[in-house]
Amino acid sequence: MTTKATWTQETLEQTPWALAFKKDAPVSYVTAMRYALEERLQVFIEHTTESGESQWVIRVLDDPSFWMDAVPTKTAAIQISREMGWKIVR
Repeated sequence: MTTKATWTQETLEQTPWALAFKKDAPVSYVTAMRYALEERLQVFIEHTTESGESQWVIRVLDDPSFWMDAVPTKTAAIQISREMGWKIVR
């Protein structure tokens, strides 16, 4: 299991995840960064077709309507969560 990276705002902004999030969802970027900087961010991964396509979504446990990412496979969602240091709780 990967340990949580110690992010500063500057280092977080340079991660592939943050760069892609900013490009794909600029309106939600500030909120995503705030969540990603939380010391013990808890997320859960679930399959959905809400957007019209099949994808695996990483949701914030305390704010399930907020998507930290959406990817084609559960494996990719788990990998992103681990790389970012987010704790998968279910």
